[in-house]
Amino acid sequence: MQWQGTPHRFGALAKLFHWTSAAAFIGAYIVVYYVIWFMDDEQPESLVVLNVHWMLGILVGALVLPRLLWKLLDVQPDDAPGSKLEHQLARLAHWGLYALLIVMPLTGYVGTSMATDFGLFSVPSFRDTGLFHWMTATFGLTWEGFEAPVDMVHHVVGKWVAWVVVVLHVVAALFHHLVRKDQVLVRMLPGQQQGPAPLALNARQRQARP
Repeated sequence: MQWQGTPHRFGALAKLFHWTSAAAFIGAYIVVYYVIWFMDDEQPESLVVLNVHWMLGILVGALVLPRLLWKLLDVQPDDAPGSKLEHQLARLAHWGLYALLIVMPLTGYVGTSMATDFGLFSVPSFRDTGLFHWMTATFGLTWEGFEAPVDMVHHVVGKWVAWVVVVLHVVAALFHHLVRKDQVLVRMLPGQQQGPAPLALNARQRQARP
């Protein structure tokens, strides 16, 4: 198992960050929509299920900074064949995903008034932290006045922005795999060999070869 990346593949650690974040992010959505569709979120029994949503959200947020740090330190695979505009759009989309992985857990945590129980330990709610107490004393904030706009951002981004960004990411990966038939998707899949696996050449590159 090769932890670091190569010009042809992502390393095992990058894959671990990617798929753990993806699974936790999607799982958090499944859990919260289960509560919305099948439970009464004002009843005590829904809190047990919502606690799973909070746990997954905190996991996503906790992975962002080490994932970004590893991205800066690790070898990144070469760009797929394509135009300069395509590469710029791809980078913009990826940074949009990172922004999403920061905004959603952050607004979810600071806008939740209950602690998150991980079993072996609990993460106190933002309302019970020293930082919020300082904000209250300094700016005269109340929890109700603070929570409402934060919760609105969390729900608007989650309902109208997150799915668009995620679906575009999935569609782009499938386009590369099924239409371009290159290694963009394959090089992020778990269990792939780390040897050279050059990306498929586009038509102009094939014509330029001797």
